[in-house]
Amino acid sequence: MGKRYPEKKPGVRTLAKATGLSVATISRVLNKSQSVTGETRDRVLKAMQEIGYTPNASARALATKRTRTIGAVVPTLAHSIFARFLNAVEQELALNGYGLVIATTGHDLQVEEQRARELLDLGAEGLIFSGADHTDGLFKWLKTTGIPAVCTSVSQGRAGLPAIGYNNTNIGLTSVRYLLSLGHRHISVIHGPKDTNDRTRMRLAGVQSAGIGKDAKIEFFETSLDVEGGSRAAQDILKTRAQPSAIFCLSDILALGVLFEAGRQNIAIPEQLSLMGCDDLDWSAHSAPPLTTLKLPTARMGQEAARSLVDFLEHARTIKTIELGASVLERQSTAHFRKK
Repeated sequence: MGKRYPEKKPGVRTLAKATGLSVATISRVLNKSQSVTGETRDRVLKAMQEIGYTPNASARALATKRTRTIGAVVPTLAHSIFARFLNAVEQELALNGYGLVIATTGHDLQVEEQRARELLDLGAEGLIFSGADHTDGLFKWLKTTGIPAVCTSVSQGRAGLPAIGYNNTNIGLTSVRYLLSLGHRHISVIHGPKDTNDRTRMRLAGVQSAGIGKDAKIEFFETSLDVEGGSRAAQDILKTRAQPSAIFCLSDILALGVLFEAGRQNIAIPEQLSLMGCDDLDWSAHSAPPLTTLKLPTARMGQEAARSLVDFLEHARTIKTIELGASVLERQSTAHFRKK
C-alpha cells in the first residue's frame, strides 16, 4: 500500500478558480478592502464555504503587515491578581480578533525595557504596562517607535503615557480611614518592597495622610510579597508588648499569611485583632473568617486597557486616562475596637 499524504488545503488560487475572479480581487476581499462591491464579497464568501477555504493567519499578517497582537509586560505571573487582569485583557482582545502575548519582568525596570523591545520584535502592535515608573530609555523608545501603550494599576501616567487604573493614594487613605472609623488607633501596616513598586509607595503615602491629626499610631512592616512574608511580619508584630488592635495588609496575599500566623498563636480574629486586606482575591470571601478588603476593579481595568488599544488601532481613537473606583468590602475579619 502506497504512502498516504494529507490532502492539501485549498488556497487563494483555488478560490480564484472557483469564483472566476483574479487572485488580486480575492486578496482584496480577504483584507476587507473598501473597494470591493458587496456582490463580489458575497460571491467569495459563498465559495469559501463550498470549498472549505480558511484564510492563513500568517499569510494574512504578511499581506497586511498586521499581526493583531497586543503585548502585556507585567512584574510576575505568580500572583492571582495578575492572572485575573490578564484573563480580562485576553477575553476583550479575542472579542475584537486580537491575540495577547505576555512577558514578565521580576519587578526589574531594566528587564521591562528589554521585554518591551522583544515583544515589538515579535509583532506586538500595542503594549500594556504595570505602574507609572519606567526607565527613561523605555519612555524615549516608545516615543521613537510611536507604538501605542498604556499604564495600568495607576490613575496617572508619566511622560505622556495614558493610564487606566485606580488612585493608589486613595486606596491607602480609604482603608485606614475605615479602620479608624471602627475606633482603632494602633494600626500595623504590612506591605511588600516599596523601592521597586510605585503602587506600594502611593498606598503608603495614603496611609500616612489618613493618620495625620487622628491621634493614631501607625507602624510599617516591609516584607516579601507572599504568604510567607505576611506570616513573618505577623510574627514580628505579635511578639511586641504593645500589640496593635488592627493590621492592614496592602495585599490579600499578605493578609492570608497573617491569618495563618494568628491561628498558630491562638489569636482570635476579629475578637482580639482586626485584619484587613486589599485586592479582594477569589478566596477572600471564603477564608475563616471572611476577609474585609478593598475591592479593586482588576477585571474591568483589563477590559478597558484592551478596548482602548483596539479602538486606537482600528479607529484611531485617542487613548484616554481612566480612573476606576475602589471600595471597602466589609466582612467578618474586622470589628469595632474594644479596650482590653
